[in-house]
Amino acid sequence: MAQEEGGSLSEARARVGALHGITDLAQKLLFYDRWALDYDQDVAALQYRAPRLAVDCLMQALPGPPNAALILDVACGTGLVAAESWRWPEEVQFWGTRS
Repeated sequence: MAQEEGGSLSEARARVGALHGITDLAQKLLFYDRWALDYDQDVAALQYRAPRLAVDCLMQALPGPPNAALILDVACGTGLVAAESWRWPEEVQFWGTRS
């Protein structure tokens, strides 16, 4: 599934569309394993905004400034939400688990 450098938006959309059509768990896991090589490129091509939106929601949900907050990201996958947390003070800690 590895794509040429600078993969296109249409290729990324096609992969996401194919993923949504897979209902068998084993096949879906295999798809993700194969997609891992291109995932970051595809996310960039799609201008994936969910991680930034998640951090924005967290910032609004906290009762005050996020100083010294400890946030657990369950099923963090590639850690894109934690990567977006650069806008928070250093005291904020993100912990993640993939399962």
